[in-house]
Amino acid sequence: MKLTADLINNSPSFINPIKDRELDLSRNHIPLIENLGATKASGDKKVCAISEDIITVNTLHLLLIPPNSIRILGNFPSLPRLQRLYMADNRIVSIESSLSEFLPHLNTLILTNNEISELIDLEPLRGLTNLTSLSLVNNPVMRKKNARLWCIWRLPKTLRVLDFEKIKEKERQEAKELFEKKGELTEAARAILAIEGTKTSTFEPGEGLGEKEEAGDEMDEQKKQEIEDLKAKIRSEMAQVEAIEEFI
Repeated sequence: MKLTADLINNSPSFINPIKDRELDLSRNHIPLIENLGATKASGDKKVCAISEDIITVNTLHLLLIPPNSIRILGNFPSLPRLQRLYMADNRIVSIESSLSEFLPHLNTLILTNNEISELIDLEPLRGLTNLTSLSLVNNPVMRKKNARLWCIWRLPKTLRVLDFEKIKEKERQEAKELFEKKGELTEAARAILAIEGTKTSTFEPGEGLGEKEEAGDEMDEQKKQEIEDLKAKIRSEMAQVEAIEEFI
């Protein structure tokens, strides 16, 4: 299903208990992030209004887009207030190089159960200078040798929680010793970055649109239960991140 302005405007949008302005685009078989800026016409067209609080794309704090069929993390409009992005259970294989330009204040990124395979594919995350929590659980990349240490060393030093585990000072020291020596890259670091010249993660508008859409709009009871289970899982992951951050 194409992500249209109508779909965005008709999706659940509310202010959650911790006062985040939240938009839920879960379970729509979306293949590509697009048209999020379509709700921003003259000034800021509202996505949803609750009492006197108006939720717009430009005032979003939390965006939920699992599970869908998105393959590229990119093509966002400018979302200056977005702090949390949940994109678990998609098919993401690459990240747009300019991601940080459009999500400058993102601090939590959940990419659990996606298909990112190479450490070099994580390079665009270096621009997220406010990133504190990141999940790459069940991505092929985290099965790479020293993947956790690489993320700790290579990604912003603001990162405090990786895969729902608090980063220890001992890990930071170990990562630095492994990938840096006297201010120079070690052979281990050079081996990973050498892929940069041969592997690219270019964003192609429309890529992935050939996926066959499931027919019909009605959901049976089983699908409804799957959605409820998914939402419970998302809330659980959010609670884990918040609980960990309280003790940091």
